[in-house]
Amino acid sequence: MDYEIIRTKRKTVAISVSREQKITIRTPLKLSAREAERIINENSDWIKKQLHIMKERSENSIYSRLSECDIQFLKEKAKKVLHHRVSHYSEIMQAEPEGIKITSAKTRWGSCSAKNSLCFSWRLMLLPDDIIDYIVVHELAHIRVKNHQKQFYDEVRRYMPDYRERELRLKKIQREL
Repeated sequence: MDYEIIRTKRKTVAISVSREQKITIRTPLKLSAREAERIINENSDWIKKQLHIMKERSENSIYSRLSECDIQFLKEKAKKVLHHRVSHYSEIMQAEPEGIKITSAKTRWGSCSAKNSLCFSWRLMLLPDDIIDYIVVHELAHIRVKNHQKQFYDEVRRYMPDYRERELRLKKIQREL
């Protein structure tokens, strides 16, 4: 079983299996490769189950059915739609981003850099419009509040009172994609 060891300043060991079916074990700095292998072997049943789940998700994913032409179309659509939505909400929220970039991120819908530049995945174009708006408002709120503390969610709620409902719907949709 192939896996990657990532040693960090931590006290515990964590094993993960990505959507791409890549196995990663995160370990304390001083844990030996032999010990990591023992832990992987002890958890082989769980790992095999996760690999099976991820393989099924991958095969059933809408992404696996998109052609290069489809993806290019969605990228172009994302540029137009997201620039328009960001412009609309940034005016309302009085939060002006430094720039907007469309990415191919697989695990992140959007992000806001320390310099207030926004990035959005073209994959947003597969979501309902009201969920896209939630993600835009979420990222614009980071221009004012850089964390996910109460003040941040108060800012999001101020411009989108039903954000929790949209957030929950996004989580449900995410599992289905």
